[in-house]
Amino acid sequence: MDYFPIFLDAKKFQAVVIGGGNVAARKIELLLKSKAQITVVSPMLKESVQALLANRQLTWIKAEYSPHFLDNHQLVIAATNIRAVNIEISIAANHRAMLLNVVDDPDLCNYITPAIIDRDPMIIAMSSSGNAPILLQMLKSQIEQMLPAGYGRLARFCGRYRIEVQARIKQFSERKLFWKKVLTGDVAKQLLAGDDEQAVKMFNRALSSEQFQESGSISVIRIYDQQPDNLTLQAYQRMQQADVIFLDTDITTLFFDYGRRDADKFQKIDKQRIEQLADNNQQVVIITTHSEQLKSEFNTDFPVSEIICGRIVE
Repeated sequence: MDYFPIFLDAKKFQAVVIGGGNVAARKIELLLKSKAQITVVSPMLKESVQALLANRQLTWIKAEYSPHFLDNHQLVIAATNIRAVNIEISIAANHRAMLLNVVDDPDLCNYITPAIIDRDPMIIAMSSSGNAPILLQMLKSQIEQMLPAGYGRLARFCGRYRIEVQARIKQFSERKLFWKKVLTGDVAKQLLAGDDEQAVKMFNRALSSEQFQESGSISVIRIYDQQPDNLTLQAYQRMQQADVIFLDTDITTLFFDYGRRDADKFQKIDKQRIEQLADNNQQVVIITTHSEQLKSEFNTDFPVSEIICGRIVE
């Protein structure tokens, strides 16, 4: 990765924006979506910036840039239209080990602003590392269409009951199953429809049911080539749900990147171990090129399903 992705706690840093034009206004508007305290340094302000001054997070210093204005701040955005000034800001900011963004000049930056999908408090940030902005915008549009505006309501609901669920359901695997059922079932439907009262009733019933354990399963994914991008949606979803992923020894480990990040991963199919894991209520995924033979070799009482990824024909 050329850039390391990170989320900053906006309550714990002070930001300074150098510049008072329309470009600065766009950056200030983005910062104002967080809880950051923002100082704007500029001798003059465009109307677009003046309109933001009523916000209590914002302070205007009517002055030309000087390095001392960076003191006691952790993040600086240089939004002037004079490159010599932006270079001066970058030198001073790097000397102070600050986070630095120089608008439209990535060579002077030590961070860049990602494309953002805002479903507050759920935030999705994406970047092409500056390589393909049009491709990035296309991807952003696709994801925005997939995520209803109500997903923020779902996230806030989870936050409200997170501690209670932790206290009630001690086992992480059982807690994970509980939340998965909540977020894919009727509770989520009621929340997205705006019926919080009914959602809370259904949630409390689910929490008191004490049915939190999911039985083990084995999913065999048959592939035709070494291209993880050719996985079907069903195969990808199964890999995201897997507790353990096994690959045949001749299959590229790139497939591991498409599985759940915290899943255990092995590049050798061990049938005895797989059966033991499924008996212990683990969701196991196997990726292979010969699933028919493999599927028949398991002697278990739990379900063994097969997903075939279609061959790509030019």
